[in-house]
Amino acid sequence: MNFFKTFTKWQFWASLLLMGLFCFGAYHFIFRVWLYSYTNHNQEIEIPDLKAMNLSRALKTLDSLKLTYEIDSVRYDSSKAPHAILDFFPETGFKVKEGRKIFIKANPKGWLPTSLPDIVGKSKRLAYTQLKLAGLEVGDTIYRPDIAKDAVLDVIFRGKQITQGTQLPRFSKVDLVLGRGVEYGVKTPNLIGLPLEEARSAIFSKQFANGRINVEGGVSDSSKLVVFYQYPLPDDNYDQGLPIDLWLSEKERGDLKSKIKELDLQFRNFGPNDSIAAAKFEEEFKLKEKDVPKNGKESKKVQTHEIPDEQPSGMKID
Repeated sequence: MNFFKTFTKWQFWASLLLMGLFCFGAYHFIFRVWLYSYTNHNQEIEIPDLKAMNLSRALKTLDSLKLTYEIDSVRYDSSKAPHAILDFFPETGFKVKEGRKIFIKANPKGWLPTSLPDIVGKSKRLAYTQLKLAGLEVGDTIYRPDIAKDAVLDVIFRGKQITQGTQLPRFSKVDLVLGRGVEYGVKTPNLIGLPLEEARSAIFSKQFANGRINVEGGVSDSSKLVVFYQYPLPDDNYDQGLPIDLWLSEKERGDLKSKIKELDLQFRNFGPNDSIAAAKFEEEFKLKEKDVPKNGKESKKVQTHEIPDEQPSGMKID
């Protein structure tokens, strides 16, 4: 009985000793052998001078040293060669372990492109500021007749019109089309005899506004409507931006004499017995009789007399 007790006690101490040896061996292996090997303890790599290399050579060097890297090429330095290394971290001489990431700032091939800001319809001053902030420059300024003075109407790049968001090389020059503004005392165009659409186009081209449209008589075909009267009158001095009223009709021109005379009384301030309205009507529509060959002979000329715009004092014209 004592023998078995003594054996069991010895077995206990032997097991405890073996467990202690196992723990010590495991600790030594993990913290002295495996961990040192895994963390490359005492295996440090010195960072070389990457600025002395171009980007391609620097990356090959880091690969050979088993170092990783991250490249930033946002900032462009025109004084440096493309793909030159501007800066890096950790710096030259630092010692790091295998697999450490090196942060590199490299010079890109050129400036990153920029986009055209929203400047159409904006004032010239604001457009200049926005273009400068976007890294663009103003080339030529072209003025076009428009009521909005010094407002940007169009943007031109290399002869072509471009719109907001167009990608452009940074520091490119763009041409601006600006409104010239209204002018005062501009002669109104002669719209007599023109179809409605042509008359509107002529009004717009001179920077006037379309006014009231008055139609005389019935309309069977709107495409046959022509202007027989306008106000302000042709060649009157008028300010741009103001409206021009039109009178149109399908009627034969000869049937409109009474209406034209009525309008002349209103807008030309002629007296009730003046015949100038009828004379002007014939002149504008070229209704004066011309020589027409009949049977090889010329017909007699119908003489017309020019009536002065102003009557001599004391004279009355019937």
